[in-house]
Amino acid sequence: MKKKERPIIQSISKDFKKGFKRIKWFMYSFFKYHLLTIKFNLSKKEINTNKISLLLPSRERSKKLERMLTSLKTNCFDLNRIEILLLLDEDDKEIENYKKILNNIFKDLNIKLFIKSLKTHAIRNNFLASNASGEIFFPANDDMLFISKNWDKYIDLEFSKINKKQPYCLWINSGKKYNYLHCDFPILNKSWYIKLGYIGSEFFNFWYLDTWICDLSFKSKKFLVSNKIEVNQLSADTHQNEVDNTFLKNKKDGIPEKDFLIWNDTEENRKKDASKLI
Repeated sequence: MKKKERPIIQSISKDFKKGFKRIKWFMYSFFKYHLLTIKFNLSKKEINTNKISLLLPSRERSKKLERMLTSLKTNCFDLNRIEILLLLDEDDKEIENYKKILNNIFKDLNIKLFIKSLKTHAIRNNFLASNASGEIFFPANDDMLFISKNWDKYIDLEFSKINKKQPYCLWINSGKKYNYLHCDFPILNKSWYIKLGYIGSEFFNFWYLDTWICDLSFKSKKFLVSNKIEVNQLSADTHQNEVDNTFLKNKKDGIPEKDFLIWNDTEENRKKDASKLI
């Protein structure tokens, strides 16, 4: 009998822990957001205007980049303070297509193009961050769309509630069911980058960039959850018509199982780095 009951008990225990975690972080993020908002409104401080640096590695996805930049431009309040750092691999077959799109369609955008072959997604983002001049770092993907009108203005609003000298992470609405438990495309202020010296952990082959940032956010409690900035990722994981050579290459080269093992072995590293943010 005990052998039959044990899996049921374990399942109930697991569900209870999940439920407790959801309630805990929902309450934390809900009250924190509203307390900081009330405090900001009572202080009557002005909203700070920030230069925003989008970190954007891409490969053989020139049409998807065009779609992404169109949504960015359409929904942006002030394009003049947006800096887009685009990184292509040296062997990318679509380099000329990228250049045509940038020069013919988006020549009014501030786009810095880098052509450099780097091994992993995190290394690419860290390279772009080292060349960024903004106060806000926004690691982005070429398969995402900006949904919120005036998304940049809302980034200013939310970061104005926080002391810019303190490391902080802004969690946006990226379509997750429990957006207070995980965020795709978390946005960081420069203080976060300076404290750690990186955007994404270079332990991994491809995955876990956002997951690492979110875990540091939990451990340091230096994050704010906002629904005012909404994006939609047309990921090939969930949209079959989005599957392309880059996705297939990442699946093959990234080795998800290997990255999962690395994640389990780096808990102490995350604790150490989270302590730097406090």
